[in-house]
Amino acid sequence: MNFNPLQRHPFLIIPIFGLIFTSFCPTTYALETKLAKPITLGEYNNFLPVGKITRFAGETLYFDISFLWFKNAASAKVSFFAERGKYFSVLEASTKGLVGFFTSYRKHFYKTEFEIIDNGKKLRPRTFLRQVTIGSQVETTRHKFDYTKRSHTWEVRVNENKVETGQREIPIRSAFNDILTSFYNVRNSVYGKLENGRKFKIRTIPEKGHAEISVHIWSKQDQERFRIEEEREKRDELLFNIIVPKEIFKTKTGELRAWISKHYVPVETTVKDYILLGDLHVRFIRREAHQQERKRF
Repeated sequence: MNFNPLQRHPFLIIPIFGLIFTSFCPTTYALETKLAKPITLGEYNNFLPVGKITRFAGETLYFDISFLWFKNAASAKVSFFAERGKYFSVLEASTKGLVGFFTSYRKHFYKTEFEIIDNGKKLRPRTFLRQVTIGSQVETTRHKFDYTKRSHTWEVRVNENKVETGQREIPIRSAFNDILTSFYNVRNSVYGKLENGRKFKIRTIPEKGHAEISVHIWSKQDQERFRIEEEREKRDELLFNIIVPKEIFKTKTGELRAWISKHYVPVETTVKDYILLGDLHVRFIRREAHQQERKRF
């Protein structure tokens, strides 16, 4: 895409992985009428690594983001909804407080409509919406995926002005997984078991010459070295190293490092070398799982 979009804010990293390696909820028990109370932060009853991916319907996950001397400078939540046989995920994020004032109370809204494939275990995007609001300026990007015609189309608007449209072919037996699709597929072990030493790549929507996310789970020896360096309490965790397209999120290297609980919750995440701000710190707060309500978007 030739259009130079609005500058991204750090909390966008959450949906990609921090937004990718969040908690599992039970199979059919995700649709609860009360809050899902963790055993410890990042662990839940009835955890399963694989199952019907629709079990995430009714779930919302919450995060706080800090950087430099600004604690809890931004907040984010990601939710999964079911409505009339269709499935959606929504990510909402915004700056707040003094940081919000100086960033024009920047807001990010993402929504993906999914289709379910592979016997109910995997998601594939049908549409993906990204909307970034900075003051009175709103940038909206809409993607549509037609797997019969193998066609991916998109358009970009700034306020009401259309500034770009495009179309490309979707490779056979493949899909362009947006951040929310990747998020839930990883949580359902679509790319394989999450264990020490594993590496895998995720095909994403091509932007700025990049089309994949690389994931590496460190070895036990490397994890212990990082734990000691960070003076971190010893727990049953995995340490992930993720490389995302650096141009998209304005980082020097595109590197992310996340401590993941044994139930695959990113309890502490560091976004390395965000330009002008240094390292960003993302903290998982809580998970809620409610009985599914009908919602309109």
